[in-house]
Amino acid sequence: MIPDKVQALVNFIDFLDKNKNEYITRYIPLCDELNELDKQRSILKPRENYKDKKLYDKVQREIEVKFAPIIENIYNPVTSKLKELRIWSGDDVMTSIYNNNIGEILEFQKIFTDEDIEVLKDYKRKYISFRTETNNNFMCLSLVWSRLDEIYKILFDFFKDTKENEFENFEAKIVSLANIEQLLQAFKEDKGKNIHYSIPFESLVNKKEKSESKETNTLKSNYNVFNMGDNINIGDISKNKGQINVGKNTSADEKVEDETAKKAFRWQRRETVITIILTTIGLIIAYFSMNK
Repeated sequence: MIPDKVQALVNFIDFLDKNKNEYITRYIPLCDELNELDKQRSILKPRENYKDKKLYDKVQREIEVKFAPIIENIYNPVTSKLKELRIWSGDDVMTSIYNNNIGEILEFQKIFTDEDIEVLKDYKRKYISFRTETNNNFMCLSLVWSRLDEIYKILFDFFKDTKENEFENFEAKIVSLANIEQLLQAFKEDKGKNIHYSIPFESLVNKKEKSESKETNTLKSNYNVFNMGDNINIGDISKNKGQINVGKNTSADEKVEDETAKKAFRWQRRETVITIILTTIGLIIAYFSMNK
C-alpha cells in the first residue's frame, strides 16, 4: 500500500496533469511575451536619459499587467496545493519539499508491492510528460520545480527499468565554478538558463575564516546557485535571475546509522550557512544593479 506522503506526491502530479494543457496554451505564450519585454527593458538606461526612462516605465507597466495572471493562476495555486498536501511547509527556500518526504520515500522502497510499482510507473510518465511538454519555469517556479524534480527523481528512479536519466531533458545542468568572480560572470552570460552553478565554500570566506573552518569543522560543502529565470519581483526580472541554496556535494566524518539519517543530516547542514548564502545574493544583486 502506498503511504500517505508518497500518495500526496502522486496526487500533486494529478493536479499538474489536469492543468497542463492550460499552462501550455495560455501561459507559456504569455511568458514568452514577458521575456521579450524583459529584453527590451534590459537594454534601456533610465538613469541616463529621459527618453529611456519614459520607455522603461511604459515597458515596466506592461510587465506588471502581464505578470499578474501568472502569479494568480499558476504560482499561487501550485504553492497552495503543495501546502494543502503537506508536501511543502511554506519555507522560502523550499527545503521542506525534501525534508518532509524523503524519510517515507526511503521506507516505502523497502515495503512496496507489485501493484505499487505499476501505479508509480504510470505517475512517473505523467510527471515526465508534464515537465517535458511545459519545460517552463513560468518566471516564478524554478526553485519549486527544482525541489520537486529532486524528490520525484529519488522516488521514481528506484522503480525504473533503464540506466538512462529520464529527467535529463528538463533538469538543470550543473556547472562547477571556482569562485564568486566566475559566478558573477556566468550569471551575465547564462542569464535565464536552467543551470546550477556549484562553488566551493572556501571561495566565500576570507583566509582567516578558512583557517578557523579547517580547524573546527571537517565538513566540506559546495553551494549550488540556481540561474533559472525565477523572479516573483516583477520590478526587477532582468537583474535578479537566480536562486541560491546550499548544494548536496557534502561529506562528513560523523557516523550515522542508516541512509535516512545520512540524507537528513546532509540536508540539515545546508541551512547552517544561510547567512553566507544571503550575503552572496546581495553581492549578485548589487553587481547587476551597478552594471545596469
